Amino acid sequence: MEIKVLWMYPDILNLHGDRGNIMALCKIAESLSLGMDIVKVNNYKELPDLKEIDFMFFGAGQTKDLANVIADMSHYKNELELYVKAGGHVLATGSTGCVFGRGYVLRDGTKVKGLGLINMTAKELNRTKTPFVTREVYGDDILWKTKNGIEIVGCQIQRFDINLKNKSDCYGDLIYGYGNNLVDGIEGAVYNNLHCTNTVGPLFSCNPWLAVEYLNEILSKHGKRLKDYNEDKIPFMEYAKNSLELKKKYTREKMKQKRINYTGC
Repeated sequence: MEIKVLWMYPDILNLHGDRGNIMALCKIAESLSLGMDIVKVNNYKELPDLKEIDFMFFGAGQTKDLANVIADMSHYKNELELYVKAGGHVLATGSTGCVFGRGYVLRDGTKVKGLGLINMTAKELNRTKTPFVTREVYGDDILWKTKNGIEIVGCQIQRFDINLKNKSDCYGDLIYGYGNNLVDGIEGAVYNNLHCTNTVGPLFSCNPWLAVEYLNEILSKHGKRLKDYNEDKIPFMEYAKNSLELKKKYTREKMKQKRINYTGC
């Protein structure tokens, strides 16, 4: 079977090595004997019929480019919403998740309206009071678990405080790092099969088991499953697991130094 993927705005949503997500997804699919058809979309005029698409990927982008992305996506907002409601898979990493919210506010007071698919808002970082003095950008490791218990590790280069109207709409629970806003203890946002995460690194390279989860869900929609799936078929799976354990150990040490309670991982 061939998985049909849209790589959205690859020329501008390309920070933090996020092209590695597409590379990792292709490599994992190849290891599992799955075909992968990658189509790059730079503007709404190049958008194919979403009914034929299995997965849409939006990489991390600069703040200055997000308004342009929203303006272009407004041309197919209704089609995108139908796609998501029908169970179509979408993943957005980094600050690009703000595109799918109600909107965001920049430090100078500029307000940008989002697509409104997710009931969340964002505000550009400008924390000036202790203990959370965080202005302009925050960078550190991030460690969290999805709602179904998948451990995720990566890094986070944060430009926004993100607030979900309903915290139960988060992607997962934070173990270490900033997450959505350094206060709520949650990470990312979910609406149907639309997932937004602040995790970069890139996500699928560091966490190939998450890519396998996406592929399995996509196949399920087609009445198929990875019956023959064997982790040994993915050359770097064991390496990634060992890397996860080392990063967890390193994170535990950092948490001790910062006197942060270790929540277990």
